[in-house]
This record gives sequence, C-alpha cells and structure tokens, in this order.
Amino acid sequence: MRKWPIAGGDGMDQQARRAYWESEHRDHGYADVFTISQDEVVISRCVEVVRRRGARRVLIAGCGSDVSIQRALVDRVPALERVVGVDFPGVVDVAAARLSGPKVDWVGADISTDGCGEQGDLVLTINSVLSDRDEENRALLRRFREALPAGGALAGVFATVHAPLEMGYLQDDRAILAQVNLEECRFTERLQGVTQIFYTPLRLRMVLAGAGFRLDRMEVVFLDSPALAQQARDYYGLGTDPDIMAWELFVEATAV
Repeated sequence: MRKWPIAGGDGMDQQARRAYWESEHRDHGYADVFTISQDEVVISRCVEVVRRRGARRVLIAGCGSDVSIQRALVDRVPALERVVGVDFPGVVDVAAARLSGPKVDWVGADISTDGCGEQGDLVLTINSVLSDRDEENRALLRRFREALPAGGALAGVFATVHAPLEMGYLQDDRAILAQVNLEECRFTERLQGVTQIFYTPLRLRMVLAGAGFRLDRMEVVFLDSPALAQQARDYYGLGTDPDIMAWELFVEATAV
C-alpha cells in the first residue's frame, strides 16, 4: 500500500487519549466536540443502511456517549437482534446510564488495540477514525474488519479535510484555513486542542482497501439541519451565510 507523509500531531499516547475522551464525555458533556450522531441527518442514513443490508447484529465502534443512533435502530429496525456500543470504558459507562434494554449492549474497550470485543454483521462508525497518526487509523479499520465476516459491512461518517478548506475559501474570514494542512490531511481542532487526520476521498478509499474493505458508496452529507448548521457556526466560527456549512462523507464498504 502506498503511503504519504503523515507527521507531527498532538503527541498523545493511547493512555492519554483514553483519559482525554473519557473526560470529554464524563466531565464536560462533549461540549468541546463537534458532534453529529444525535441529528436526524446522520441517524436516517444509519437506519437506512442497516435495513438495506439486512443487518441483525450491529456494532457501533467508537460509539461515544450519545445514544440516539442506538435508540433509533431499536425503534425503527424490527429485524434487529442486537446493537452493541463499543468505546473506552469511561465513555460507555455514561452511555449505558442513558439507554438499556434487551437489544442493547455495551463493551468497554480500546478498539484500536483490543478490537470491538464482539462479532457483528455490520459496523457503524461516526467520526471515530480520526487519530493524528495514519497507522493508528489503519489499525482501527483492521479491528473493524476483524469483527466482521466476509461480506459484512462497514458504514458511517468520515470527516474530510476538504470541508474546512471549502468553509475557509467561501467566506471573507479565512481564519479556519490556518488549521488545515492539506498535504498531510490534518485539521487542528482549536477548541479540543488536538490535531486529527481528515482523509481526502481517494486516500480514504486506499486506507479502506488496505484494511480489507471494498468501497461501495461514498457520498457527501451536508450537515444542514438547523441544529447542526448552528453548531458549525459556533464551533468553527463561520459567518451567517446559510449556504456555508459543515459537510462530511458517508461511506459504505464490504468486508472482503
């Protein structure tokens, strides 16, 4: 697999990264993070792919503490047998306190090293492939592949560095461009104080292939609901133009 230069980053080891994310969910209510899993724009796409694939056992890898997707899957997909949220132990403790039921389970694990701890026929991931180290993202995707049989599916939302690039170029205030490193696919999150890799579409396709997935679908998702549009304006310092908004990539791939 061809590589490209990915260097620098936030310098956090995995122990520090676990402490950071557990604190974000437990102590700060995810207030410093641009979060989308609670919005119907994202939820409806997740429900649609689970239905269309006929998935019965769904793993939500890097699930976070919001339970909107889990609740929607249980309510809207009658054939669903089990949905399992997987994230750092301190994160799933918060999530488990918000939702329980016969079809809902939680696994506390570092998915980048421990895997998902369960087997399923579809893995959902919402902005969890974001390490500042390319090799960690590749390892994470390999863990997703290990949780699936051949023919199983990976689906979800992936950030792309082209989005903040466009947000910067399309408004008078171009301050956000200083946070973008296009060559390295890096974006510096000022509020979080971390640097993350937001892959471009072709690079993401390559990374998925290297992890054992065939890309079936990649589409732009405009995060244009009133709630997400306002969150983007506040979080990224966007102006008031309603046509300038955050967007990401919805990806569907098959385990080969």
